[in-house]
Amino acid sequence: MAGRIPQHFIDELLNRTDIVDLIDSYVPLKKAGANYKACCPFHGEKTPSFTVSPTKQFYHCFGCGVNGTAITFLMEYDHMEFREAVETLASSAGMEIPEEATPYKPKNTQNAGVDLYKLMESVEDYYQAQLMQHADKEQAIAYLKQRGLSGDIAKRFGLGFAPEGWSNLMDRLGDTVPTQKALIDTGMLSKNDKGRVYDRFRHRIMFPIHDHRGRVVGFGGRVLAQKESQPGNPKYLNSPETPIFHKGAELYGLFGARGAIKEADCVLVVEGYMDVVALAQAGINNAVATLGTATTPMHLQRLFRHTANITFSFDGDRAGRAAAWKALEICLPSLEDGHQVSFLFLPDGEDPDTMVKKVGKQGFKELLANAMPLPEFLLESLKQQADLNRLDGRAKLGKLAKPLLETMKAGVLKALVVERVSALTQVDPIELLGKQADQANYSDTGGDHWRNKGRGTWSKKRAKQRAPSPKSLTPIRRAVSLLLQFPKYHAEFELLKPIKDSQVRGIGMIHELNEVASQTNNPSTAMLLERYRGEAFAVTLNQLANHQHNNIEQLTDEEALDLIRANNAKIVEEFNAGELIRAERALEALNRKSKLDILSDDEKSRQTALKEYIRDCYSL
Repeated sequence: MAGRIPQHFIDELLNRTDIVDLIDSYVPLKKAGANYKACCPFHGEKTPSFTVSPTKQFYHCFGCGVNGTAITFLMEYDHMEFREAVETLASSAGMEIPEEATPYKPKNTQNAGVDLYKLMESVEDYYQAQLMQHADKEQAIAYLKQRGLSGDIAKRFGLGFAPEGWSNLMDRLGDTVPTQKALIDTGMLSKNDKGRVYDRFRHRIMFPIHDHRGRVVGFGGRVLAQKESQPGNPKYLNSPETPIFHKGAELYGLFGARGAIKEADCVLVVEGYMDVVALAQAGINNAVATLGTATTPMHLQRLFRHTANITFSFDGDRAGRAAAWKALEICLPSLEDGHQVSFLFLPDGEDPDTMVKKVGKQGFKELLANAMPLPEFLLESLKQQADLNRLDGRAKLGKLAKPLLETMKAGVLKALVVERVSALTQVDPIELLGKQADQANYSDTGGDHWRNKGRGTWSKKRAKQRAPSPKSLTPIRRAVSLLLQFPKYHAEFELLKPIKDSQVRGIGMIHELNEVASQTNNPSTAMLLERYRGEAFAVTLNQLANHQHNNIEQLTDEEALDLIRANNAKIVEEFNAGELIRAERALEALNRKSKLDILSDDEKSRQTALKEYIRDCYSL
């Protein structure tokens, strides 16, 4: 993993991958005309609306709108990173990924020839063996039983035991200088100012931490009761930041909870790994924990890949609500329409571990069902800081709310929250948000809504403006769509090459797609779309790649060519008509100057050329 994956390799990989075979191995597909269909794997439905096109090498759901390539499918369905998806497809195709000459800076997962991931597997095996074999194992086993954990749960989470002593792990695994250095770099050994090396974890229950690929990247250690009162001996101790472990990116228990999260369509975020294990012991398997840090945007990004519904659990005291508010501030910029975030506040002195023991699985699920939605928590917290019976109190609430609202993405959720704040402050959203309201087009597209004093409906006229009919594609957009769907006919778009991007807006995209297709063997829709992954206009390209032109899937090759040629001819005709109008206006201006006898020699030549051009246009 030393460099960026070259584009030509991705092109070839997609050419060798059959998206129908790939998706069929996950979701059984049935032939439906030229395509294949199934019930969408990304949302519940009874009537199949999920379509896979072998020609485009592209999938699309007409129910929920998801679409993409083979790479996208693995990223969305199996929650892979981009590179993981490429590696998976490359392995299936028997291809080796080359690296570009200018690589990005990778994680250093090798240390003097020692593979850090394999080393961490050995560390995990060592701690698990100590829980079964060490002379002091009964202390650890008694602690786990006292916490209500069974042997099956301990085995499922890979729990282990770090015995008392300064060099147990070092003596077992650090028998060479490179390995000892690697153990230091992974945080399993510590080195003090005097150069002394010793085991970081001692007399603790060990919780292995896995990354999103299931590899052990770190550990959490819970001190046994006898050592809790010793000064400088924290109850919980996590691995430090290392080349393979970043606390702000990983979540304890996520890899093992993926199936349960998908089944429940919800994830519960708690504060400690013992909470995760205790909840699993009670039959609640969709919990994860942060690792000694507050929730980060990377945590949210990982979680939202698995579910649109996140519930955070916090203590109900002041510290718990302060932590919840920090989580809310992190969540706001990441929220999109369809996401739901809630907060479960437990009674003082309780945590998920103790609470689930008191109320049981069903009782805890009821608590989760009644968790406070993020918008409600936001509004309630703001109201507690301002007296809404006073004008200056409502102004204070508006001032507190504004920076929070500004971080939210434009959409229905933001519009609804802004509407609630507007109702509380009795201030028009346009005044409330200021310039951002103008940028979000509240005044242009939503003014009727905001000024309806909470009636909560957009006018039909506005709705039509916001959701144009698919039939309203301009000839340029239609050309982009047709080129994406029929890249093998890219030569037909050579007709448009004389038209410059400065002359017709958007035609530059056609020229670019045409050039890419012409330089690629067997170009496909999927290959073209992958070129623009991550670009701001990628969503638009995906939509155009799936646009339905007169039952396009049933068109013969000749009919498709006729459609392309007719649309391209229309673009040329409209361009020429525009040029003619501009030429006539320019000639009129020159004729007026000619009457005053003030034309320069260059202008006279220009006048003659325009007359010839206009005469030729009308003689066609």
